[in-house]
Amino acid sequence: MIKFFRKIRQKLLSENKFSKYLIYAIGEIVLVVIGILIALQINNWNENRKTDNIKQNYYSQIIFDLDKETKNIEERVLFLDSCITSVDNYFGKMKRPNLETTQILVELLKVRLTFQYLSFNTNTIGTLESTGEIKLLPEKIRNSLIELKGEQELISSRAKGNYTNYLNGYSKADELGLRRIQYSNPSVKDLDIEKNIPEIILTLEAAISLKNYTDKSIRNYFNEMLQDISNIKELIHNEMNKK
Repeated sequence: MIKFFRKIRQKLLSENKFSKYLIYAIGEIVLVVIGILIALQINNWNENRKTDNIKQNYYSQIIFDLDKETKNIEERVLFLDSCITSVDNYFGKMKRPNLETTQILVELLKVRLTFQYLSFNTNTIGTLESTGEIKLLPEKIRNSLIELKGEQELISSRAKGNYTNYLNGYSKADELGLRRIQYSNPSVKDLDIEKNIPEIILTLEAAISLKNYTDKSIRNYFNEMLQDISNIKELIHNEMNKK
């Protein structure tokens, strides 16, 4: 093809047809430019297709993670509900007048004292941030995912601090003899645990009050988070359906 064009140019020059040669040369340049533009367009199309495939893969993984997160949160909400009900029932019974310490202790030992440290699945979002590929996602989805991750980290940090304080209170009650009372064996030589019962009750009540406040706060956060997750999934599904 190049030899063909060269022969045409040489023929026009040998025949002193400079004007025709000039027109031909310009035409050849235009063809070359058009060829380059077509090549660039094809390259851009291929790059866009690769980018779109990468985004689609990330969308699928994010949806998978969010579905797991939804299930995880729903299970935790059920657990929190049971803990909150247990504590609320206890303080409801404490409104009765003239309760003996032994009666209070019996009810206190019925309270659900367990808790769960919070953990969230942020692997995909973390990968997107660390690789910089989060910039591939539309701004609204990108910002929503970053805000969700930030919210999860904030909730985890606050809950960890409160639950640590709760454990400290529980440990203090334990040092005063709570564990022996739980196992109905308070009497040991040189240990007058019965005299500690009022302090055990007050210490444990303060601890479970903090835990109950934390549980309720987390439950509220979780309910808001479920709505946020639902909104993000809707945004992602809309993007996936554009393909």
